[in-house]
Amino acid sequence: MKSQFQRVALAGVTLLLCGMMQQSLSMPNFARRFNLSCSSCHTGVPRLNEFGFKFRAAGFRLPDDVGKTESSSNLADYFAARSQSSVDFKTSDVPTSSGSVSSSNVQFTFREVTLYPITGAFGKSYSSLVEMSFLPDEAAEVENAYVRYNKMAGNNMLSVRAGIFHPFEGYGASDRPFSLSRPLFQTNAANNTASTLFKPWGYDQVGIELGYSMEHTHARLSVFNGILPTAKPAQGGSLSKGSGDPSRDAKDVQLTITHALTDDGGAITGYAYVGSLDLPGPSLTKNTFQRYAIYASYPISNALVLGGFQNGSDSPTGGSTFSNQGFFGEADYNLSELFWIGAWYDSFDPSTAKSDNEVSAITAFANYYVD
Repeated sequence: MKSQFQRVALAGVTLLLCGMMQQSLSMPNFARRFNLSCSSCHTGVPRLNEFGFKFRAAGFRLPDDVGKTESSSNLADYFAARSQSSVDFKTSDVPTSSGSVSSSNVQFTFREVTLYPITGAFGKSYSSLVEMSFLPDEAAEVENAYVRYNKMAGNNMLSVRAGIFHPFEGYGASDRPFSLSRPLFQTNAANNTASTLFKPWGYDQVGIELGYSMEHTHARLSVFNGILPTAKPAQGGSLSKGSGDPSRDAKDVQLTITHALTDDGGAITGYAYVGSLDLPGPSLTKNTFQRYAIYASYPISNALVLGGFQNGSDSPTGGSTFSNQGFFGEADYNLSELFWIGAWYDSFDPSTAKSDNEVSAITAFANYYVD
């Protein structure tokens, strides 16, 4: 495989409005319903503070209100929408037999419009989130469609979530970034001779999740339906595994444990995912894989320092087991309550068994939101 170095000098200069939110927890319907400002739940949209993380974990209600009847007759309290755009500048150098080929481009990109109907808390213990995205070149996509049940156990909280949902709910370095870009090891698949399809972020799978929250520590165990050979999540209907597929009855398992160090973004998160999927070819070939990651972040004055490391292995039937790994380091700075800037460097090696196949990136951003 030819080596490639990709430098994203400006991956996103983004204006994020609280009313055109970047994440479900910055939805104006929650702010209206509970009389909260965006800064009540966020260090800066879309990153959560610890209160915001607990608000989401409690089913979009105040954590102390779990077990109390929660309802609203105003339909606007259960609906919101968002829009995403970015400016991208990329350069790349690819070695060839006669030297190297360089290229660069600047792109104004409309990312997506997303609707959030039927989203919020209801009853004493239930909540729901429905997230439908509309992209320029794709059909409507269901990113979230789940129901969550919460119950207090003394000072701790039990939760069950079922349906379609994002891979994990992060805090600190594992939370959604200020930029529209995510670390390379979250959005790229391992690749030795061909892509192994799985990415830690980007597949919204059908599953069930059990959660347990103590004061500052939150554990989540998820069982997912898995990924199809078409690189789509097995959500049902036309997106179902075939009766003869090698991984027909296999289920993927994910564990995340997050411990909040501070209430303004400091945290440590451990991540583990064990699964299998069938790779396309003349005949389907089962690949068994594992991914393990650790994320850490800590605020220092007006800055937030973040980092993460992931290691994984893949064992395709009839092939050799190989490893992959990636990391990122990031520094964000709060210029004012509403304005954040920052940059990060990250790298991903899709197969450590091969040389000159790493992908690296530098990402800079400016993030301003209106409270």
